[in-house]
Amino acid sequence: MKTLKISFLILTVAILASCGSQYKMVTTIDRFGKANREIYAFGKFDTVSKTMSKNPYMFDFEKDWDTAFITLTKYDTHSSEKSFNMRISKRVTSIEQYTKELQGYNENQMLAVPEESLVKKTGWFYTKYSFKTVYHQYKYKMPVSIDEYLSKEEQILWTQGGLEKYHSYSGGEMSEYLNTIGDKYLEWIFRNFFEISLETIKKNSEKYDLEGQKDEIYKKVKELVKEAIDVNPEKVCEGLDIHFKTTYFSKLYNNNSESLNQEFEEAIFVVGFLLDEISYELVIPGKLLQTNAPIIESGTLKWKVDGFRLLFDDYTLTAEYRVANRWAFLLTGLLVLVAGGGMVIMRHKKYTL
Repeated sequence: MKTLKISFLILTVAILASCGSQYKMVTTIDRFGKANREIYAFGKFDTVSKTMSKNPYMFDFEKDWDTAFITLTKYDTHSSEKSFNMRISKRVTSIEQYTKELQGYNENQMLAVPEESLVKKTGWFYTKYSFKTVYHQYKYKMPVSIDEYLSKEEQILWTQGGLEKYHSYSGGEMSEYLNTIGDKYLEWIFRNFFEISLETIKKNSEKYDLEGQKDEIYKKVKELVKEAIDVNPEKVCEGLDIHFKTTYFSKLYNNNSESLNQEFEEAIFVVGFLLDEISYELVIPGKLLQTNAPIIESGTLKWKVDGFRLLFDDYTLTAEYRVANRWAFLLTGLLVLVAGGGMVIMRHKKYTL
């Protein structure tokens, strides 16, 4: 549907205007499970004092991380090109240490505090490692649940991808299915922006019965506003004026616009996180056994992690690999030589008796 594509494009551009932050994070694990992490970002500097005007990272890094200001460098991160001019790095004895140090730092910024683990299982010839990083769903509350519009499977498909279950669909069938999901997703946004706007207006007006006529008011706003991202207290006030044939609500908005807009923006705070993005790269030793990384380049596993993927559920990165136990091969070889040598000596004694 052309309308859906235009609507979603407008929605995406509007959210992008909120200035999402982009990062590149490279985690390198050595054969013993120790990790080194580098996080690249773009920082703004005061040309006079030669210092950062603002911390570009999602956590306070100055005490424990090594900092380097680098020449402006462009990286291809998935579908776009990003520019970075600084890098922080830190080496730890286990990847879990990153999680422990940032635990509880910022409850709203889930991209800053993933839950990471590296489980080791030692065998004779090989040691197997299971890597797992979980970015938890954003904690927010909307008046109307997404469950009323999309099934759990549709929610995951829309925000995180995963077309494995739909391999039998033709391109046209898949396009139609995604358009249907997209329409329902935009309807969910529209309804919630309307409900939040109406609630802020109700707190400032008791003259009209807004709750009792909410469904009729919603229809009027739907006729007035075509795009979900345009629904806000001002537009709902316009719809209320049309519905009640008055100018009361426009005047109310003009007199209280700052407080109405502030309350509305606070209620939809999660929108500000949707375009925050991390290009997560993992470098592992040994042989890769399995992973859910969508991109593997020169032995580096790559995931795109952004706020949109955390809108309805956790987003999990996994990888399993094995590392050869050199000592086991050497010891086994030595034992074979000793055993072989013993057999030769015993056989030699047997024939000399």
